Amino acid sequence: MALPCNNLNLNLYRVFYVVAKTKSFSESSRTLHISQPAISKHIQNLEYELNTLLFYRTNRGIDLTPEAKALFNYVEKAYNFLMLGEKELQEGKELMKGKISIGVPTFISIYYLSDYVKKFMQEHPNIVIKMTNRENDALFDLFYQHTLDLLIIPGSSSYIKANKDLKAIEIARDKYCFVYNKEKMENPNVSNLEELSAKPLLLPVKTTDQRKQIEECFSRKGLTTDPIMELENHEMMLNYVKAGMGIGYMLESVAKTEPSLQIIDLVEELPHESITIVYNETTLTNSSKEFINVITHIE
Repeated sequence: MALPCNNLNLNLYRVFYVVAKTKSFSESSRTLHISQPAISKHIQNLEYELNTLLFYRTNRGIDLTPEAKALFNYVEKAYNFLMLGEKELQEGKELMKGKISIGVPTFISIYYLSDYVKKFMQEHPNIVIKMTNRENDALFDLFYQHTLDLLIIPGSSSYIKANKDLKAIEIARDKYCFVYNKEKMENPNVSNLEELSAKPLLLPVKTTDQRKQIEECFSRKGLTTDPIMELENHEMMLNYVKAGMGIGYMLESVAKTEPSLQIIDLVEELPHESITIVYNETTLTNSSKEFINVITHIE
């Protein structure tokens, strides 16, 4: 009996999937390791076979047509199942071997994950854990490319709302604080945000959720911030606070790891941060499922 869709060319759909995800022929060329003319030819061939225009070409790049958006929903599901099947074949179904690729910002891997990873490796010594350290946006790019199985990140609400297939579980919750090096700076003697606003502050860059949240706290008091430094990540913040450069803004768990740092007690309540594990249920391997099970049940 002849198979249905006997003209189906999976390679064309693979190229379509990557171009639709990246919305860039040049980025797709780098991802797939084939030339841009070849990318264009593949898309043209698929459009010919389907008798449908898939992309609008504009001066700003490319966009999916309405027909392509409908097609992409099916292609993505099929691609996810193929990736899942390949991973399960490689790792085996009894968790005797396997690999988990986890995306995590550096500060979380240092200050939050060690107990979880230690417990998992004790129970499953033959499963290899690979960790990739990036900021949130870069991690999600790798996650959508199926380079990463799971993400463990600060916050997740905006990403979860944008993709209904994603799930998130909170594994830790921490409070932000202002802190200084008591060995290199005098006690600032402040007890509220108004007094603090006149001090040399080190804050996250304006594009981060952390900065937006603390700006709102100051704004509610009719105050503005004028930091002497804006820093992109927690590692930089910790290093400059330890150097005595000013009063930094960081999570309490991070601050408490350094004996020289003193947390400032303020009357105002400062923002909290959730540490969440993010995953797509349709692409979870057995190893990944077990990792989630272990870290969500650790005491």
